[in-house]
Amino acid sequence: MKLFRSVVVLLFLVGLIAAFVHPAAAQTTDSVYVTETGHWIWGEFLRTYNSVSDPLTIYGYPITDDFTDPVTKQHVQYFERARFDLVETERGTQIKIAPLGTLLHEEGVPLADIPNEGPTCRAFNNGFSVCYAFLQFYDAYDGSTHFGNPVSSLEVIDGRYMQYFEYARMEWWPEKPEGQRVILSELGRIYFDKVVADPALLKASPPTDIAGSLLKPRVKVFTRNALSRSGSQQTIYVVVQDQYLRPMAKSQVSVTVTYPDQTQEFYRLPETNEFGISQFSFTIPEFDVRSVITVQAEITRGGETVKGTSWFRIWY
Repeated sequence: MKLFRSVVVLLFLVGLIAAFVHPAAAQTTDSVYVTETGHWIWGEFLRTYNSVSDPLTIYGYPITDDFTDPVTKQHVQYFERARFDLVETERGTQIKIAPLGTLLHEEGVPLADIPNEGPTCRAFNNGFSVCYAFLQFYDAYDGSTHFGNPVSSLEVIDGRYMQYFEYARMEWWPEKPEGQRVILSELGRIYFDKVVADPALLKASPPTDIAGSLLKPRVKVFTRNALSRSGSQQTIYVVVQDQYLRPMAKSQVSVTVTYPDQTQEFYRLPETNEFGISQFSFTIPEFDVRSVITVQAEITRGGETVKGTSWFRIWY
C-alpha cells in the first residue's frame, strides 16, 4: 500500500510539473559563454541557435568560437552537430546551416538488409525512404526544417544502422532506454576533425569574470501533504529541470524549513537523480492548528544558484 501511494505521488508530481513549468523564452542577451565547452555564442549565431525549441538536441554545444573558415573563407562557428555559416544574402547577413550530411556522406557503404517500404516508411521525391524509429524522430523534431531530405538509404556503419540527411545523420542505439535509441551524430565535430583539424580553435576561451551556461536550471518544490498533523511525517520533493523541461541530474540540493515561530532547520539532500528529483522526509514538530510552515529549496548547478518555495499547513 505504501509503495502504491508513492507511485501515485510521483505520477501526480509529473502532472504538476507539466502544469506549472513553461518553456523559458529565448535568451535576449547578445552573447553567452558556455561553461560546458568553454566557448562563446553571440550575435546572429546565438539568435539562430535559440530559434529552435531544443538546440542542444539539434545542434549540441559549441566546440569553437566563431572564426574565418580556411576552406570556405566564410565566418563560421562549429557545434557538436552542426556548422553555422554567416553569409551575405539579398536580405542582409544571415546564418545558413551547412549541409554536413551531404558533405560527409560517402557512396559504397553497405546497406541495411531491412524493408524500406510499407506503412512505417515514407518515400521522398529523391528516391530515398525514411522508416521506423528514424521516421518517428524525423517527425518529432520537424525534420524537413532541421534535418532536410534523406541523402542515403539506411546504411550499416561501424556495426550500427545509420542514415544521412542533408544536415544530419541519425544513429540507432538499441541498447539505450526506450525513447533514447535514436541519436544525432556529432557531424560538426566529425567534419571539423576531418577538414579543419586545428586544435587551437577547440581551446576554451574563458572570460575573466563571468559564470554562465546554456542550461538554465528551474526548480519546483512540492510537499506530499498540503495539510499535515503535528508529529506526523512530511515528505518534500525538489524537482530540477532545464529550460527545455528536461531533468537535470546531479544537482546539489539544500532545503530550509521555516516554522511559525521563525526557527529554521537546514537539510542537505542527496543530489537529484536521473529524473531530476531529490526528496527527504522529516517529523513535523508540535505547532498550533492552522500554522503555516514554509519550505525553501536551493539548488546549485554549473555555478548558478536557483531557489524554489512551497508550504504546508498544520491541521487537525
